[in-house]
Amino acid sequence: MQNSWRVVGFTVDSYAKKTPQIKDFLNESFVKDFFQQQSHRRALSLSGFKILKCEINPLKIGNSKAAIEFILQLDAGKKKDQSKYHQYNLHPLYKSFIGKWRRDGKGKEIFVHLQKIWHRGFNREGFDIKDGRLKIYEPIAYFPRHNLMLTSKASGIRLKDMFVQKRVGKEEIETHIMQAASWLAKLHSIRPPPGGVYYSMKAEEEKLNEWSEHLRHIYPDFAEKICNMVCYILDKERSLDSKCFVLIHGDYNPNNIFVDGNELTVIDFEQSCIFDPALDLGYFIAKLISAKRKYNLPLDVDDLEKRFLDKYTAKISIEPLKRVGLYKARSFLQHLHFRYWTGRSHHKPDQLDCQYWINKTEECLHVQ
Repeated sequence: MQNSWRVVGFTVDSYAKKTPQIKDFLNESFVKDFFQQQSHRRALSLSGFKILKCEINPLKIGNSKAAIEFILQLDAGKKKDQSKYHQYNLHPLYKSFIGKWRRDGKGKEIFVHLQKIWHRGFNREGFDIKDGRLKIYEPIAYFPRHNLMLTSKASGIRLKDMFVQKRVGKEEIETHIMQAASWLAKLHSIRPPPGGVYYSMKAEEEKLNEWSEHLRHIYPDFAEKICNMVCYILDKERSLDSKCFVLIHGDYNPNNIFVDGNELTVIDFEQSCIFDPALDLGYFIAKLISAKRKYNLPLDVDDLEKRFLDKYTAKISIEPLKRVGLYKARSFLQHLHFRYWTGRSHHKPDQLDCQYWINKTEECLHVQ
């Protein structure tokens, strides 16, 4: 049978021009040679299998980083033990990998970080009767020559897509949100690995001051409030005691959570570091509030927030709760900046919407 390779979803030529350093992994011939190399086949546990064909499915292509799905069809030949190759497969003898490429070369650091989390209880064996299987995607291999990390594919549907598609009942969504609280408690209870990366306050100051500058430019009527709120948030963060810091995800939101039956898998650990656990809590809750407004969800977010935090603190310290409002406020400002600055080509300034989120931000900070 002749090998067959194809690219789906995007055209190679247009993205090759946009991102010349990732174009190789959109090239059928290059990808074929990559997976056929013996050293790569060993690293991916493909020795003894013949690769019949591969689909190249670009998921996200950018100038600085990209994500591509590679779907391999395998021929086991006379190989007897095929059972372990069926995990993460679309069906027997198909295996899917997610390739993460970064221009800055930090993929190795992220890969090692993922391995440490994987071996501290988030591998595919981890199962809790009440909460289901709480997982991360498996870090499989890193290829430094190509700045490429390969991981397993998270199965199921994104929690965010459940909001958008509205095909899932309110009760099921709430069940998965409670499951997400248990996942987060599990992560925060992991002992930070030796040599772990700490949150950079310098980078945080630069980021929030940039948000402030941009938002004050777009909404001059709110300039003083925005400036004061950013200064307040930064002052509170600077005063934190590092003794309360734990391993955090850093971007914990429904878009990075996949649900498949009783399994919940979290992806994208690029911002994971050692910092205040309340950041993950506040950010996730802020995303729920934003989703309810955006998609007109039939959810009682106030009640969900209480239940989410109760579920979290049933398994871990209640100490971070006193700072959840701080990070909800930070997340609302981040939402405003992303919507009206980063995404300004799609969203024109909206005074009423800005007023709504400024009010929400102030409410959060008043209870601190």
